[in-house]
Amino acid sequence: MKTRKMIMPLLVLALVATVAVPAPAKNIDLATVPPRESVQLTIYNSEDLTLVRETRSLSLKKGVNRIQYSWANTLIDPTSVEIRPLEKAEQIEVLDTTFPGQKPQHLVWNIDSKVEGQVKFQVTYFTSGISWSADYVLIADKAEETMSLDGYVQVYNNSGEDYENAQVRLVVGVVNLVEKIKDLARRGLVPPISLGIIADKAEVSSLRRRAAGAMIARAEMAAPASAPAEIIKEGLSEYFIYTIDGTQTVPNSWSKRLVSFRARQVEFDILYRLRPHQYGARPVRFFILKNDKEHKLGTTPLPDGIVRTFRDNGRDGLAFLGQQKVTYVPVKADIELNVGTDDEVVEEAKQLAVGRSSFVYDRHQRVNGWDETRKVSEEIRNYKAKAVRMEVRRIIDGDVELDAEDAKLHDYRTVEFTYDVKPRDKFSWEYAYTQHLGKNARQNRITLR
Repeated sequence: MKTRKMIMPLLVLALVATVAVPAPAKNIDLATVPPRESVQLTIYNSEDLTLVRETRSLSLKKGVNRIQYSWANTLIDPTSVEIRPLEKAEQIEVLDTTFPGQKPQHLVWNIDSKVEGQVKFQVTYFTSGISWSADYVLIADKAEETMSLDGYVQVYNNSGEDYENAQVRLVVGVVNLVEKIKDLARRGLVPPISLGIIADKAEVSSLRRRAAGAMIARAEMAAPASAPAEIIKEGLSEYFIYTIDGTQTVPNSWSKRLVSFRARQVEFDILYRLRPHQYGARPVRFFILKNDKEHKLGTTPLPDGIVRTFRDNGRDGLAFLGQQKVTYVPVKADIELNVGTDDEVVEEAKQLAVGRSSFVYDRHQRVNGWDETRKVSEEIRNYKAKAVRMEVRRIIDGDVELDAEDAKLHDYRTVEFTYDVKPRDKFSWEYAYTQHLGKNARQNRITLR
């Protein structure tokens, strides 16, 4: 009994002594990065990659400062996080970056400073989960002579991080990442391996992300935020850093629609096209405009997106004409929008005559070659109060000789006619063609006489 009474106090004392021992001073002199003062997002859709540039002011003391940065519950790539001073750089040195094992999704910068006080720094990193899409609203006036064109960008944020008052920039255009990987290999930043023999998909993904990162970083140097917009061309690549005016707050798990540009009194052309092999038996109307300064556009390429086309009906309303997806539109390139058929413009073709000649016989006196000649009449009827232009394409297969005044070849088997028709008028033309068949055929193309 005495023995038990003596042991119990000893155990209690041991526990008290254990609790009283202070924990190791791991976080002494550790400062947390203060809130950001500004942020810029450069979003590169095809690789699910966004370059984030943050500005933060750190309070430094002379000597070594330990600054902690965390990214819990976000898609930030920790290997891409960097910090650099934006002022007094000659007196400040980032010594190293450490990742404490006991604190996942944290890092610590050791910064040696010869100055004391607040210093502005830039923190950059890559994150995933941010994307964008573009769309356009086109409204033609009642007379269909000019239009307004508004561009919009929808930004989607699923990165796990809220971005307040962010400047949003989009990487628009064509980027050849294989080129970038080769460039990185030449500089020793990735192993010189062939993409065709990589078995590990994660390795391919890593290379592509690093190549995309190099592309964005290089574009950052070529087109800083304060510089005027410009196209960047490198080898087989052509891309563009597109900056959205102003700043926007884009919370996590939200999407936000931003205005990218507004153009007014934009002139455009209307062209009717009859292509039965593409659009069916009736003529289809196209609105055609050019992405250039003459048409009050052309300051930048236009991103891929959906164009929704309307016409003012003159009664404070809009008539919907259709929607169409357009791909990347470089400066000075045409934008062609299919707005459907028009009951006031009709095209009709008639076969006037068919004849056969130039028969060739085999040794059994059976026909194994001949020519067929067809005479055709076509007519365009315009019931509108304004002139129209129509382009007609006809595919004629085989070895063909065609006799027509205004014909031209679109390709080896397609003949094209283009005519203007006056208001409430009609226009007709005739042509003839001969097909060499069987043994008479020597080639597969149309020849104009």
